[in-house]
Amino acid sequence: MKLMELEIKNFRGIKSLQIKPHGKNFLILGPNGSGKTTIVDAIDFLLTGEISHMKGNGTRGITLKKHGPHVDSAPEDSIVKALVKLPGIEDPVEIKRSPNHQRTLICDEAVKKKIKPTLEMAKRGQHVLTRREILNYVNADSSTRFKQIQTLLKIKDVKETRKALVKVKNALKNEYDAATSSLNSIKTAIIFKTGSETFNEEKIILFINNSRKILGGKPINQLNASILKEDIVAPAFIRDNNINTELLGEDIKNVRKIISDEDLGIFDLELRGLKAKLYSNPHLEDAVDGLKLTRRGLELMDVDKCPLCDTPWAPGKLKDHLKNKIKTFEAAAHDLDRITELLNELKESADNVKVNLKEITKSAKILELENESEKLEVWMDDLERFSSLIESETYLNPDFTHRRVEVLLAPDDLSQILDKIYSAASINSPKPSMEQTAWDNLTRLEDNLKAFEAADKEERLSHEAYKKAEILLNSFLESRNSILDDLYNEIKDRFVELYRQIHGDEENFDALLVSDGAGLDFKVNFHGRGVNPPHALHSEGHQDTMGICLYLALAEHITEGYIDIIILDDVMTSVDAPHRREICRLLAGYFKGRQFFITTHDRTWANQLRTEGVINTRQVVELYNWNIETGPSVSSHGNIWDGIENDLIAHDVSSAAFELRRGSEEFFRSACDLLQAEVIFRDNGRWGLGDFIPAALSKYKELLKKAKDAANSWGNRDEVLRLKEIDDHSRDVFERLNVERWALNTSVHYNNWAEFTVEDFRPVVDSFKDLFDVFQCPQCDGMLRVSGRGEQADNVRCNCGAVNWNLDKKP
Repeated sequence: MKLMELEIKNFRGIKSLQIKPHGKNFLILGPNGSGKTTIVDAIDFLLTGEISHMKGNGTRGITLKKHGPHVDSAPEDSIVKALVKLPGIEDPVEIKRSPNHQRTLICDEAVKKKIKPTLEMAKRGQHVLTRREILNYVNADSSTRFKQIQTLLKIKDVKETRKALVKVKNALKNEYDAATSSLNSIKTAIIFKTGSETFNEEKIILFINNSRKILGGKPINQLNASILKEDIVAPAFIRDNNINTELLGEDIKNVRKIISDEDLGIFDLELRGLKAKLYSNPHLEDAVDGLKLTRRGLELMDVDKCPLCDTPWAPGKLKDHLKNKIKTFEAAAHDLDRITELLNELKESADNVKVNLKEITKSAKILELENESEKLEVWMDDLERFSSLIESETYLNPDFTHRRVEVLLAPDDLSQILDKIYSAASINSPKPSMEQTAWDNLTRLEDNLKAFEAADKEERLSHEAYKKAEILLNSFLESRNSILDDLYNEIKDRFVELYRQIHGDEENFDALLVSDGAGLDFKVNFHGRGVNPPHALHSEGHQDTMGICLYLALAEHITEGYIDIIILDDVMTSVDAPHRREICRLLAGYFKGRQFFITTHDRTWANQLRTEGVINTRQVVELYNWNIETGPSVSSHGNIWDGIENDLIAHDVSSAAFELRRGSEEFFRSACDLLQAEVIFRDNGRWGLGDFIPAALSKYKELLKKAKDAANSWGNRDEVLRLKEIDDHSRDVFERLNVERWALNTSVHYNNWAEFTVEDFRPVVDSFKDLFDVFQCPQCDGMLRVSGRGEQADNVRCNCGAVNWNLDKKP
């Protein structure tokens, strides 16, 4: 899509403006505050229904319907309208939009389908570059840069997929951890009930068979809840609400023993001290994180390849490297391992109390001791919370002071509670027989084994699900990185090519643009001294050119065939004049077919754009004298001749003379630069028209003579004749202006022009017009330039190639 005409009415700071780019590059010149950005906003709004800088942080309360129209206009009176050329449609089509209905693009129904891909592309924002966006490309952190570029590349769904897969993996990991914790708690209960030190199936089966033997049952050889009471019957005298006081007594004894263990207080104090030491020191905290990561990497490594970046290592070297790295964290490793030991000790004590407490609470409820039951349940809840809280970094909770942990959170009147429950049970339940105790042991174990079998199955299934999610995420990341890195490499290569074109002194410049987890890493080479972030060593001007080159590389990759408009909104703030000229040449030479829409307040940059052929001299408007009632004043004299003619019509010869002098100095300054003319050095740095014109004229004659000599050496008669016609014409122009004698005599310089009449001054203007034409291509209006430097110069040409004088003689 290209912009042919643009009309703005009552929009932002503009009351009424019409410009006609005709699908060509266009320049808007004017000081800050003159309305340049409003024109950019108008194009942005027309294509997207939004204004990019009115969104995001700090824009709360700003709405397009309220703040899009001119402050003195209603939304329905505000409109942006354009004629655009769309691919596949021969004639330009009209589109328009109003802040009153910002989501609705007004156009013919037949056009909507054709323009839809263009509008979708525009919503990514790749048609506008401002100074703010440059910083997002170059100096932002990797995450911000990735967000900016992923929107442009339309790969946001890739990030969302990654987030979803990470979320699923983390959720399944949490489920697996919870299942493992639940399984371990049940194992602890079984260990405690069977008197084993570890979860040993042989010892547990032996305990079961001892109880079965008392009840007349045969031994079993597998740990299975369904056969635990196989071929045995309950003692005849058992009651539903019977409490086995022997087992209750053992439960109470176990609880008393655990909470009276003096080591609990010692463990608690040591754990608090170690956690405070580690997590109050950032360096130690980093060491702990590094240690955990390295240990995890060692666990995941099953081949000689890094589990994080997939870099291959020589056999055995990676494992040795990780082990040596762990040694560097020796102090943190010792503390971390001790923390793990203390956590296990305290959690195991809490789990053991919970095993016995569950049975004691059950007895209290059978005995209908409501007050005691409630206190024990509160204790059980405290133990659950304690087990999870001690895993946290700080392990500080006002509810769980050191004194409370010393008795493992037990209520102060625990001894009375336990005594009352046992006494009530002894009164209400007869002393159990050996058979009764054996049956009750099996009953308890039966419940525990059922829970164990369910938990074991849940743990295995959750582990399988977690591992599948991990494999899926890793496969996705591997594929994503491979595909995106290929894409980034294409963009990077083009970026490097464009940057080298601007900065010829950095011929070995290279860059790195690669995926970095959830971000995008961007680093550049600095004169062969290593790869660093752009703002580490390069100047602000170099960073700006990097941002421009990266943006152009992205625009070229993304928008081809959809949006051929590229808006550069005052992006040259920190770029010096020589590099601005190289950017002009870059735009003219590398992006033919694109329509650049450029705003600037800098006349030097504007002049370079014209002289380098990026902007046709007729494709310029200048904004000035903005005021709130009328908006900016507009001068559409894209070249000096229209302005001079307007002055002469108004009989203002003085203004016309000043305009001719100023424009001629700018023009011939550029001509001297492009033709490599020798201008007399002045220590004060003040050169005028009398310096530039003779130098440019002398160099032009010299180059034309070289071109004729070269054509003669090759026997190219047609070229000789063509160059002779050019020579004859230029000689006629020079003689009519009598420029040599005029240029050498400063007494008849422009100062006397102001005294001329209109009739006297018109011939001067016409002569200068013809003089300008000598140094320009008649087809593209681009100025003639020398290719190569000094003796290596090989031709004189224009931007489009219509002018091409060969300077190399036949050997």
